[in-house]
Amino acid sequence: MTLDEKTAAQVMAQFSAKLGGVEPEWTMRKRPDGSFIEVEFIEPSERIYKITNEINARLSQEIGIESTITVKRRTKKPLNRLRLPETSLLQKILSESLTIDQYSFEEDFETRYIPSVSNFEQTVTAKANHVVFGRRGAGKSSLLAYGLHTSRRAGYLTCWISMQLYAGRSDRMVIAAVLGELLVAMEEQTSFATEINVLIKKLDRISVLDNEESAGSELDRLLPQMKRLLSSIAKSTRPLFIYLDDMHVLNESLQPTLLGKIYALTRANNCYLKISGIEQLTKLWNASGKFGLEAPHDAQLLRLDYNLTMPDRSLEHIKSILDAHAVYCGLPGISYLVEADALNRLVLAAAAVPRDALALTSAGLTKATLTQKKSLTVTSINAAASEAVEGKLQDIEKDASVEFGAVSSLLEKIKIFCITTKRKNAFLVRIQNSNSGYLMIQKLIALRLVHVLHEGTTPYKAGERFIALMLDFGFYTGIRAATSVDLFPDRPRQLLAAELRKLPVFVPS
Repeated sequence: MTLDEKTAAQVMAQFSAKLGGVEPEWTMRKRPDGSFIEVEFIEPSERIYKITNEINARLSQEIGIESTITVKRRTKKPLNRLRLPETSLLQKILSESLTIDQYSFEEDFETRYIPSVSNFEQTVTAKANHVVFGRRGAGKSSLLAYGLHTSRRAGYLTCWISMQLYAGRSDRMVIAAVLGELLVAMEEQTSFATEINVLIKKLDRISVLDNEESAGSELDRLLPQMKRLLSSIAKSTRPLFIYLDDMHVLNESLQPTLLGKIYALTRANNCYLKISGIEQLTKLWNASGKFGLEAPHDAQLLRLDYNLTMPDRSLEHIKSILDAHAVYCGLPGISYLVEADALNRLVLAAAAVPRDALALTSAGLTKATLTQKKSLTVTSINAAASEAVEGKLQDIEKDASVEFGAVSSLLEKIKIFCITTKRKNAFLVRIQNSNSGYLMIQKLIALRLVHVLHEGTTPYKAGERFIALMLDFGFYTGIRAATSVDLFPDRPRQLLAAELRKLPVFVPS
């Protein structure tokens, strides 16, 4: 059978489907034994060759055509790199990468995963309890997903629970529902289906009770049975790793209660907890009631929020993440599309938060394309950062709803201080952990509205330590540009003590 235009279009539709709907540039060619399809990429990746081989093998069996598709490295210089199919594919991949869960990337996880700046990968896979702290987009879920995939490859039992389903809830019926999710996962992976199913039905009844006190009492009576069952499972089969993603979305009053119950079940039971959350919004331990998870005795803390305090490593980390995605899409690297100055601005605008960097890159590429640019520029990054700050402001309502007025008021004061009064985007705040204003500053850091430049400096006298902060770029660049604001730092770099001492001091009240 020969390859005609209609069949070629059908074949390329299959190829495009494998690329998520993006059709690469292709041409029909002829050779002595018949026609074939030549597909061009700037830098064909292993994934692209794999897709090609899979389709060729299927076509050989179905229609008897050998080597229907061949992949070629593009030799002709494109008129506009931002309008390449590879760039469109990159934007799609970046969009998919903004939300990470247990199913993200599927079989390509190992190819696309980039280790954390702090190299916590080996630690998080250890047989111990860990809590991963970081701001939104810092890579908490990615690190947990790495642990999940590693545990599965090792043949361990695993359970992934997204706490987003229970966001804002404070009732104890949540505990029954979460434990039910754990047992459902065990039912699918072990031979204890009968015993597990009995407990699942009991937990389901508790999870829909109207009376919280009754639910708590019923749950407490059920926990010893569940602990014995988990002990039997872990001892007779394999270790169990439990991943609780986004613990901070639960009402703070319930967090230590839930963690205390789960820890009581898993302690000394060959079961290990891996938890993620925003530190400023997560309460692991109830000191007065003495229940929950107490660090470091019950769980080790892994903090990802080094951001701009490690500028060189952060720049390298962000670039490596973007490079991995670009190569995956058939590009030689992110520098093929992004100017050097724009990459520096990207890291500052994203405050070295990986997910923010991915989002700004995608949005910046769109803006650069619409304005007929041939590469991603500083101007496009600024515009993307200005629009992105609106999403961050919405996070105030999601994560700080109880203190919405106080957080918004403090943010407005900082904006006036930086943009209008001092005309400087960076400032110092005295470290006072018992001060309500300083604690509110920490909430703004968690919400990615201000960013840490230096964790502690002493500009005046001994004993008075200050944290150096930067107001988010989105408030004074791009659409709402404030050209008179002195940008500090000008690029990701190590900051000198003399520079930090010159920053204005903001007093939260």
